Amino acid sequence: MCVGYADMKFKTWKTFAMSLVLIVFIVTVLSSCFTTRTVTTSSFVPSFRDREYSIISIGHATALIHCDSVNVLTDPNFNDWATIIHRSREAGLKLENLPPIDAIVISHAHRDHLDEWTLKQFPKDILVLISKGNGKYPRSWGFKNVREVDAWDSVVIRGVTIVATPAQHSGSRNLPSADEPKALGYIVKGEKTIYFAGDTGLFDGFKEIGDRAAIDVALLPIGAYRPRWYMKDHHMSPEDAVKAMAMLKARNMIPIHWGSFRMALDGLDEPKNVLLELVKNDSLRERVRVLENGEKYLMK
Repeated sequence: MCVGYADMKFKTWKTFAMSLVLIVFIVTVLSSCFTTRTVTTSSFVPSFRDREYSIISIGHATALIHCDSVNVLTDPNFNDWATIIHRSREAGLKLENLPPIDAIVISHAHRDHLDEWTLKQFPKDILVLISKGNGKYPRSWGFKNVREVDAWDSVVIRGVTIVATPAQHSGSRNLPSADEPKALGYIVKGEKTIYFAGDTGLFDGFKEIGDRAAIDVALLPIGAYRPRWYMKDHHMSPEDAVKAMAMLKARNMIPIHWGSFRMALDGLDEPKNVLLELVKNDSLRERVRVLENGEKYLMK
């Protein structure tokens, strides 16, 4: 009898908490539709020097990683909408100004990371890397070179190795907390090594990733982190990202997943501002580089 009563109370509290999150989420979404702050999309066409290693932030979790002659695009999203959430800052590059892309890496199938409209704009013979169980989506959109991968699977493109890594996040298209399919991050390694974390909470797997690769730059998510009681297992906070950087033994960090779509209670620029405040009096300040949409980080 007592067990049944306790179970009923737990379910009632859980239902109430999830309803509260849903209400706050709807209010946040509606407010994002009326507080759009667009930044004029850059019209420049990126150019690269011989043997250049660089990263251009495009916005949200989309970045162009250039490794000598190989171009890797992460979680491409150039859409004005992420389902019902309106974009608050324009993408840092126009789709038509992208260089030829050698590989698209997808961290997971949530619609702000695997955007159907965006993906359909690319040639259908591009290599698409995605977690096992999620390949059906790009295949259904006409892509012919889709490779489903598990953590630590790898491919090589003209001397650049792309390695899938574990992450702590749901990889499912429609279920925010499903254990399968898995979410992934990726290591992109040539003469320099870049780590793209995708979407993830703070987890011990960062230590193994850092042990397996000498990371020059880590692209770590810092946004959509409040309320912490719900988000902590799914999204890192700025404080978590600093801890992850240490666990990874990364030389430098570029924060991602902020400033383009307001997807949780934290404000549009709040994650960036909190991160900069955290490191302003720390030796990390020179190692944390915040990029605006369209800005390039040149690796030395």
